[in-house]
Amino acid sequence: MQSQRITAIIMGVIVIVVGLVFETTVLVQAATAGGNANIGSFSGAQSFNDLVPLIYNAAVVMLGVGMMAIGAAGFAGRGPMRGGE
Repeated sequence: MQSQRITAIIMGVIVIVVGLVFETTVLVQAATAGGNANIGSFSGAQSFNDLVPLIYNAAVVMLGVGMMAIGAAGFAGRGPMRGGE
């Protein structure tokens, strides 16, 4: 059971690191899509395109920290990975 908790923490760190590595690609693609596409006819499209990096970063952080929290809660005896009762 302890190895599952450690694995959850390590996988959370890996998700954050991989997400940050791909962040540059997301930023470049969002800027390129906004510059190349003719999205001026819909006023909200450019605003939505500007939110893509923020949404991506929020998702990566929530997933990574969530995985680490599940493992840490197991060590504290709480949450879905607590010891058998």
